Amino acid sequence: MKRILFTLALLGSMFTLASAQTGNFNMVVAGTLPYNSPQHQDLSNIWGFVDTVGNEYALIGAANGLSIVDVTVPTNPVEVAFIPAPGGSGNCTWREVKTIGRYAYVTTECGTPGLQIVDLRNLPGTNLPSATWAPTIMSTQLKTIHALDVEGTKLYLYGHNIGNKGFIIADVASNPMNPTYLGIYNGSYVHDGEVRGNTAYAGHIYAGYFSVTDVSNPAAPVDLQTQNTPGNFTHNTWTSTNGNYLFTTDEVSNSYLASYDISNINNIQLLDKIQVTPGSGSIVHNTYTINVGGNDYEVVSWYRDGVVIVDAGRPNNLVVVAHYDTYPQDSGNGFNGTWGVYPWLPSGNIVSSNIEDGLFVLTPTYQRACYLEGTITDANTSLPIFGANAVINSLNLNGSSDATGFYGTGCAAAGSYSVTYSKAGYVSQTVTVSLSNGVVTTQNIQLVPLTSFAVTGQVVQSWNNAGIPNAHVRIYNALYNYDTITDANGNYTIPAMYDDTFMIVAGKWTFKNKCVSNVHISQSLMPPVMALDSAIYDEFTWDYNWSISGNAQTGMWERGEPLGTSYNNPGDANPEYDVSTDCTDECYVTGNTGQTSSDDDVDNGYTLMTSPTFSLIGYNNPVLDYYRWFFNAGGFGNPNDSIRVYINNGNTTVQADFCDVNGQLSAWVHKIVPITPLITPTATMQVMVRVADASPGHIVEGGFDRFWVRDSVLNSVHDIQWNNFVHVYPNPYTSQTSVDYSLANAVVPGAMVIVTDVTGRTVEQLPVTAKAGVVQVGGELGAGIYFVRIINGREMTEPMKVVKMK
Repeated sequence: MKRILFTLALLGSMFTLASAQTGNFNMVVAGTLPYNSPQHQDLSNIWGFVDTVGNEYALIGAANGLSIVDVTVPTNPVEVAFIPAPGGSGNCTWREVKTIGRYAYVTTECGTPGLQIVDLRNLPGTNLPSATWAPTIMSTQLKTIHALDVEGTKLYLYGHNIGNKGFIIADVASNPMNPTYLGIYNGSYVHDGEVRGNTAYAGHIYAGYFSVTDVSNPAAPVDLQTQNTPGNFTHNTWTSTNGNYLFTTDEVSNSYLASYDISNINNIQLLDKIQVTPGSGSIVHNTYTINVGGNDYEVVSWYRDGVVIVDAGRPNNLVVVAHYDTYPQDSGNGFNGTWGVYPWLPSGNIVSSNIEDGLFVLTPTYQRACYLEGTITDANTSLPIFGANAVINSLNLNGSSDATGFYGTGCAAAGSYSVTYSKAGYVSQTVTVSLSNGVVTTQNIQLVPLTSFAVTGQVVQSWNNAGIPNAHVRIYNALYNYDTITDANGNYTIPAMYDDTFMIVAGKWTFKNKCVSNVHISQSLMPPVMALDSAIYDEFTWDYNWSISGNAQTGMWERGEPLGTSYNNPGDANPEYDVSTDCTDECYVTGNTGQTSSDDDVDNGYTLMTSPTFSLIGYNNPVLDYYRWFFNAGGFGNPNDSIRVYINNGNTTVQADFCDVNGQLSAWVHKIVPITPLITPTATMQVMVRVADASPGHIVEGGFDRFWVRDSVLNSVHDIQWNNFVHVYPNPYTSQTSVDYSLANAVVPGAMVIVTDVTGRTVEQLPVTAKAGVVQVGGELGAGIYFVRIINGREMTEPMKVVKMK
């Protein structure tokens, strides 16, 4: 019976997905204050304050304390005071600050200070007394706190060192310099959040959700509801002015600002999610709501993307209406640039903390969005289409329809725009719409379905054209993805495809993957036959049953498209891309969550991947040919970890490759290792790759890709002889060259001389009909480097490099 696996992957989102135009608009820099001294760098979060005479201040968490900057004259920010960090908490990456009345409350995750409290009543003077609050709670003294929020006279301290690290509730009504402990939420770790009235919206970052928690009795908080967020790494939360909506950020690569309807906490609905630079990998950090002119806006710190203002007046259609990039020297994934923002100064200016580059005072223009909304339906059935795209072409802004067919998108500037509506399996449609600020333009679209057709193809052995059973085939482009497996004769059928241009990849264990690009497939144009060369080869497009073992707590080997994580630079810990010389995007990496560098690396042990068994009988000079990735940094003491590659022949295991911190880091490293000098080749060979985190622990990441066991290629371009039975001459050549051979075994049906180019693509094959003879090859080839080998059943000669001069 024919065995076919068939999948169709469609691009789209369950919800409206808005993306935003880039560049700086509707926001300008009024002034900056670089922080060059060691006591200041680097900066973390920021808050604002106004003294009794109306002077405006930025309160900035710096590396070694609290920096207080007068920003009353925005073009000339001046630091008026610096409050040193208490309790050995200097030189710290994390410092958060909020105010109640005329007092600042400062947290840090470094040292043992507890909560720092600064009396701001003497501003604009510089005599600013400070104290620390470090009570004993649940038999443990309060030492570190990640973040905090305030509501009325109450403090909510998140991510502390006590119990399960939820949040502590304290009151400062009676003594602002010495809070009164009220209670603790000890459910699970809380990273940040907002409290509104008696309800806490807490970000459980590692669990990936926010909780709605009743804190009316601080001694016994009660969770009412939880909701996962798009990136499952919930960093911060903030409510709308009317309290009916909640906005969240996920502090992961390629993350979103998301909006939810929380008017009924028993039926929380995700309404929309938005990115500033879709596909760049950028990381969102904090969001806050400000109401201007009766409309809500989200003011967002977005690390390398800078400061972003989103029109949140229609929470089901978020639109970016202002943007200023405070970190233009780099973009994408990485924890650089804008840490925090504060938008509520009476002047209307926004103060922003840039980790590396200091304070920015920004003057925004709060402008209503131009909204484009409607429904997308099937022209034949009138049923809603899920996951259809509506793209404002000149701005590359995209809205994606939900299950009801509703889509929403928009832009900051009014005008006439060309909009293209598309969906896999439908004819695309382009219309012109006129958009105005503060106006919802409704454009309903019906898409006409395309006619599908069945596609058939075949995967064969390159040397005799015999069909390869159970071979994998993937046919894909930006809209479609078809995966199937061949039957006993190497044939496959895809029941329903659409006229388009595709990439085709085919492969199987013991064969080398082959990929062909720009293949037009239609009812009259079927895919080409995919002829595969015999090889011990795996670029991990498909699962060929490498086994995974080990005792590491996290970071076990896993196969997939790598999701980069950053230590100092984008993608320097876990790789962001696989090796570029293979067909597809998959590889093996140690953990692949795409969050922070320390969250899914190899921790407290090792992870080992072991190949399927393969035979090296008949190979003359076999080599391991592969790419590996290794990153090792951070932690305590000198990094002491490693990646090791082993070879086993069924009886003995030897080490073939080793890299520790002194090796090349944060890069795919190509390795070619001769096998015969290390171990005797057998019919039961295996390769193993081990990455270990030795005590004391560090950040450890590994990768492995484009694995190939092959006979080594000779590099000479002179006449080549191999084992005295194959001779190629002349070499280099100009018209054609001769392959003079004498085989060790009798010729079997399908014996061939195979000529491949440098990509491995077969460019010529000629039959071999006698055990010895001469075959002329290369006459029709263009100038370049080629490889020639003879395949006679299981007998294969080593590839020989030949050069055609013209």
